[in-house]
Amino acid sequence: MELIQKKILAITFTRTAAKDLKTEISSLAIKGTESVVAKTLHSHALRILMRNEVIEKTGRFPRMILDHEINSALHDLDDNDFGGLKEKKKLVGEYLAAWATMQIDDPGYAKNEIQEKFEKRLINWMKYHKGMLVGEVIPLAIEYLKYNPACEEIGYFDIILVDEYQDLNKSEQQFIKLIRGDAEIVIVGDDDQSIYGFKYAHPAGIQEVDKLHGKYEAIPFDECRRCPITVTKMASNLIAKNPNRTLGDLIPFKTNPKGDVNIIQWNHHDDEIPGIVRIIIKELKGGLIEPGDILILSPRRIIGYQLRDYLLAENIPVKSYFRESTIKKAEVQKAFSLINFLSEPDDCIALRYLLGVGSSSFRAASYKKLVSEAVKRKCTVREILDLILKKKVVVKGVAALLKHYTKILEDVIAIKDLLKTSPETLFEERFITRDELEIDFYELNQIYQDIIAELGIDEAKDEGTQQEWIKTVFNKMQELVTNPEIPDNIDHVRIMSLHSSKGLSNKMVIMCSMIDELIPYLNKDMTEDEVEHNIQEQRRLFYVATTRCKGDSSYSGKLIVSSFTRIFGTKALQMGIGANPKKDLRVTTTRYVSEFGKAAPIPVLGTTLI
Repeated sequence: MELIQKKILAITFTRTAAKDLKTEISSLAIKGTESVVAKTLHSHALRILMRNEVIEKTGRFPRMILDHEINSALHDLDDNDFGGLKEKKKLVGEYLAAWATMQIDDPGYAKNEIQEKFEKRLINWMKYHKGMLVGEVIPLAIEYLKYNPACEEIGYFDIILVDEYQDLNKSEQQFIKLIRGDAEIVIVGDDDQSIYGFKYAHPAGIQEVDKLHGKYEAIPFDECRRCPITVTKMASNLIAKNPNRTLGDLIPFKTNPKGDVNIIQWNHHDDEIPGIVRIIIKELKGGLIEPGDILILSPRRIIGYQLRDYLLAENIPVKSYFRESTIKKAEVQKAFSLINFLSEPDDCIALRYLLGVGSSSFRAASYKKLVSEAVKRKCTVREILDLILKKKVVVKGVAALLKHYTKILEDVIAIKDLLKTSPETLFEERFITRDELEIDFYELNQIYQDIIAELGIDEAKDEGTQQEWIKTVFNKMQELVTNPEIPDNIDHVRIMSLHSSKGLSNKMVIMCSMIDELIPYLNKDMTEDEVEHNIQEQRRLFYVATTRCKGDSSYSGKLIVSSFTRIFGTKALQMGIGANPKKDLRVTTTRYVSEFGKAAPIPVLGTTLI
């Protein structure tokens, strides 16, 4: 009866985890569990802001700015104090962490004048262009809760459960503290799995949880009930190399299967991809597992796509979950923004990106003149451009920008014409624009095909309903690209990054291209301390990937760690590895394999498994 009366909030890091947690809680044979609220941290913060019209009151708009679109703003923020593009991107990351880049920092306060100036200029840009950054909901929510201590969102829940606490940075931890009020709190986490240093999440966050939430009762879980015994021992040896850990050795659960582990190496990167595919075919023919039981982890999207295409050629169902980096290529970014502009012609951010793309300066100087004229006339940049085209307004120094805008409009007409005749082919291969810049729709094709299968394509051909159809397609595409979600029923091989595998498990796990040049990936400009920090964090990432393997009575679990000794220089460069494009580059197995110690089997040639 007590459980029914209490309001319980379960906070997770991803939508998939929130859904899984809600399912697990609801499956308990306890009355009242169906009323537990399970949300991601950001969705709960956004709900608070939208419910109280906080965003509207601050002059902001809940149109989320994507990673590639922020480049427009960074070029427009031309103050010399901010440095170059790299320095500005760093400032954006610090701003999204509410300037709390270290565990000791107090979120919400800029540390110096440059940060204060950057924050003001960035917010003004976003207000004018009617958008906000995805991660900005946390700083905005903190600001609202901090100065409204009597609001009903503080202390609304009686119990708050926070999963994967080690993945939260200081500002996200502060948000939890603010909404908690006097509620009981249950924190679940493991500093050995802290892998989000790039957003300023540190292991110290959970190691020093008492500093934020007070005294607590610690309930250690040192037995691994998921992984096969061999995998558990290997993982324990590996993570033990990191200093300042909270937990000791990872203990295998005594009834777990032993498991099958293979550490393999190929002569060349070009041998690895087809070799892994042949191993998968052989395993599937054994009849003990299905495609949905196989998880492939890759350190680079390009490797994942190669594996996907090889598996598809063998008629093996497979999907890539590298959607978090689907729109990393400039050609794909332009395709995405064009569809955005097509669906919402008044979208200021999509238009700003399209006006700048193809120019190293993003045409910032010319754009500044357009904005100045638009502000003076109290209209939008697009309205100014249309007035110039109609020769009703003259703005000097924008001829190149106007020419580019004309080509964008021609591209929009071309896409609409294609939709009228053959909407199913829009995202096939390449679409060449009037300015002869390639727009790569291929990477978006898998998502697009899933969407039109649900929506149909008849409305795309009808001029009367085409605009709404395009808008619906884009909204769904934006959701799938920016919030990749693993479906409930898995009937295919999954390929994803090591980071994306967090929280998942499968009977057969293949870690491919595990070379020292990719993991740990170290930048030559790093200081000695930064190098050591990255080695430790990527050891935790390798640990997370290794422990995705699970076994049961019918299949004891198989883990394959694959590497190679040589790679074409051109391919190495595509992966961010320094190389001579005309020569093969010699590489080595990641150093983390040796840290498995005696628990791991001796590495063998990949051909021995075929």
